[in-house]
Amino acid sequence: MKKDYKKKLGTVFLPVAAVVLLLGGCRERDAATGNNAKIYYAAIESGDYYEGWASQLQEQAKKQGCDFAVGYAEKSVETQDAQVKSAVSKGCDVLLCGLVSADIATEIKAAAGDVPIVFINQAPDDVQLEKDYYVYVASDEYMAGRYQAEYILDKLGGKDEINVVILKGPKGASGAVGRTNGLKQTLKASGKKINYVFEDNADWSEDTAREMMEMFLKTGRAVDCVAANNDDMACGAVKAFEEAGVDLGSVLFLGVDASAKGCQSIADNKMDFTVYQPMSEQISAAVEVAQKLAERKSVEGIKGAAKDGKYILVPFEKVDAQNVAQYAN
Repeated sequence: MKKDYKKKLGTVFLPVAAVVLLLGGCRERDAATGNNAKIYYAAIESGDYYEGWASQLQEQAKKQGCDFAVGYAEKSVETQDAQVKSAVSKGCDVLLCGLVSADIATEIKAAAGDVPIVFINQAPDDVQLEKDYYVYVASDEYMAGRYQAEYILDKLGGKDEINVVILKGPKGASGAVGRTNGLKQTLKASGKKINYVFEDNADWSEDTAREMMEMFLKTGRAVDCVAANNDDMACGAVKAFEEAGVDLGSVLFLGVDASAKGCQSIADNKMDFTVYQPMSEQISAAVEVAQKLAERKSVEGIKGAAKDGKYILVPFEKVDAQNVAQYAN
């Protein structure tokens, strides 16, 4: 049975602070040997989501015999830069980095000096990556959007014209960009007339998505499906439609993540589809890659490794009413 990252939030929680060093200071830097790699996670911000990542990363690092530390940048470029410099000055062997913004990869690499980086949570541009040195671990965000589009086309295949609402994550976020592109390009390739009747950034927020959909519904425009970049926004849309008295069975609601809330909504016949983001597998891969880079070894042979040595991609999985029980709490 698949696990959502939230299931582990009650086990090991890290203190919320600007910088938290968990297992002592980092040692004098050189290529790590054996399982003694010192890993530092530069997280985007504190809060349940990234603390959940940190908790699982710590747990996985411990299993691999690695030391682990974390700092929360609170979405501040300056703070993240300072945290990385501090960790490096104390001799950490490898960085796990969730970039506050994809645009600051060059700055973070400069702050890291000769320390290799495993990027997670936010994708830098491809030109910022380097074989066996600057590596991105995630799932292919494009595929999440593609899976949504395929579901829409399967369920609405009898329509020549489809009215689509898109609720996107934060502007410029790699997940939002990839998922939206996958959705749009796959719908376009179908040859059907696709009308985007509403499209905006709801910033991963259920409340924001709900407010946007409340306003949209007042326009009276026809809609066949709501494709959201994550489950929270999809659930917000469901609430708005439900409160407006719209028959939920007349509209498809699609999300991404297969969160506990999203899976329950599918089980309740409200949401129709989501895409499981295998966070536990991503986290295991991220720590495995970090250990390899700390030892100055190649990522070749790691499951999901691209031939160019710059990406580790863990496959997404489709979730609907037929298999949601496998992913629910």
